[in-house]
Amino acid sequence: MDMENDTGIMQKLRSLFVPQIPPALEGGRVQLLRGDTTSAAHSDDEDEIRKSFNFTYGQPLVQFVSQNLVDGENEENICPAVTRVGVVFGMEAESPGAHNVIAGIFDALKAHNNKSILFGFVGGTEGLCSQNALVVTDDMLKSYRNQGGSDLLEQSSKKIHDFQHREEARRSCITLKLDGLVFVGGCSTNTDAARLAEYFKSRKCQTTVVGVPVTLEGDLKNEFVETDVGFDTVCKFSSQLIGNICLDALSAGKYYFFIRLMGKEASHVALECSFQSHPNLVILGEEVATSNMTLSQVTNRICDAVQARADKGKYHGVIVLSEGLIENIVDTQLLIQEIKGLLKEGISTQKCLSLLSPWAAALLKSLPLLIQKQLLEEMETEGLNYLSNIETEKLLAKLVEEELGKRKEAGTYTAKKLDSVCHFLGYRSRGALPSNFDCSYAFTLGQLAFFLVMHSLNGYMATVTNLSQPVSKWRCGAVPFTAMLTVDKRPKDCNAVIPGELAIHSEKVNLKGKPIRLLLQNAEKRLMDDVYISSGPIQYQGPGSDSRIMTVSIEAED
Repeated sequence: MDMENDTGIMQKLRSLFVPQIPPALEGGRVQLLRGDTTSAAHSDDEDEIRKSFNFTYGQPLVQFVSQNLVDGENEENICPAVTRVGVVFGMEAESPGAHNVIAGIFDALKAHNNKSILFGFVGGTEGLCSQNALVVTDDMLKSYRNQGGSDLLEQSSKKIHDFQHREEARRSCITLKLDGLVFVGGCSTNTDAARLAEYFKSRKCQTTVVGVPVTLEGDLKNEFVETDVGFDTVCKFSSQLIGNICLDALSAGKYYFFIRLMGKEASHVALECSFQSHPNLVILGEEVATSNMTLSQVTNRICDAVQARADKGKYHGVIVLSEGLIENIVDTQLLIQEIKGLLKEGISTQKCLSLLSPWAAALLKSLPLLIQKQLLEEMETEGLNYLSNIETEKLLAKLVEEELGKRKEAGTYTAKKLDSVCHFLGYRSRGALPSNFDCSYAFTLGQLAFFLVMHSLNGYMATVTNLSQPVSKWRCGAVPFTAMLTVDKRPKDCNAVIPGELAIHSEKVNLKGKPIRLLLQNAEKRLMDDVYISSGPIQYQGPGSDSRIMTVSIEAED
């Protein structure tokens, strides 16, 4: 047997899975209904958005329903002409289920005319600008249906941020005679798509530009988008690992596990995993930022939890942190801003320390040497991805150990020394075999993207709502990009956005929403009673295979 070319049994089984689609798409014939015209998400931004997106602003919401549900005289018949569509994986597209977006586009394209062609741009936006495209075939797709990762086309490494890139993209579309161009990704990718749609319209380019929400961090959320492709799988995969760690902590009875999860801009993964696995404590970046908590206060919060458990004879526990936490702690956030500012001026990391303000230099020196190095060197070399390389879990574990040592010397803490174990459950989940939900959700969005192209709906994102319900009750539609654009109001150099940038921005966890209220309601019980949940592996058949994202279901009830 040729083991190198052999495919795992589960991969083979997943490739045979047939995604479900909502009734609106059954039979491949849909009816388009136009709704109300849209305005800016925030009224204060309307003038700027209208000025910057003069050609695509104010388009109506649209809904897709089954043709037999609508009076025939209102139908907009689709001509079965040969159609040429291109697809681009954006910077956030390495999410479980991304390949099914391609499958959804491909199947809808071929169902309407078997001579239609789907082009995949290799390397994302770089491939788009350089016309590096391959023709997607059925044989090619067979080994990628219902699979993880984004290796068929690879993801983008850069944004379309200037006139030259937009013009190169336009020329690629003209050369390949594309009727449509589908962008697959998160906030950054769909912002690129919005700008390109406006540019194409202004230059009378006939290619329709549409977007699909795909990002494992789940932060492309708003009143139109309930969640993103990949989020369900990532949370289920991570929750399995957290549940395993919880039971290990309970069995050994002597370790504290500090676990960091994906989420640079928002803490949606940490919040969802806390519902699926019940760790003793979860610290969300949004909560820390709103409370203006310092590093010392975050440390003391954890220490208080450890001490409360020790008083009950419990010397183990599991603490979950969001990846972007360090940028939400007020003093470390200011330190990072200072370092970023110096690096932007071309100052080397060796000289940074001497040029920091006195308080920032003192804070940096107080941190473990490993964290100092990561803050300086990783930020310089990794750019926007540096947060993944700053081991916040190790930083807090070390600070908690030191603080408990001080309490022990003062006689206020009498338990034994803290034994900590640290984990970053980040990239492990990106290539996971997608859940049934993500397979069907991605496939449905791909089909919708095709219909948006067929109706020449330039500047739209495909959307599916009512996701907490079975697929048979999903509602299909689309929303103009301009209805989701906002002007960022955060201070200069805060996080990975340009201050004042007009974009589709990451949606933070809503601290007033029902999921947070439920989390707080049960926080004491989870802290003290070890009500851990071991969810086990992602289920693809039988009970649990069609379970829904818990936070989305809770939000639907709110």
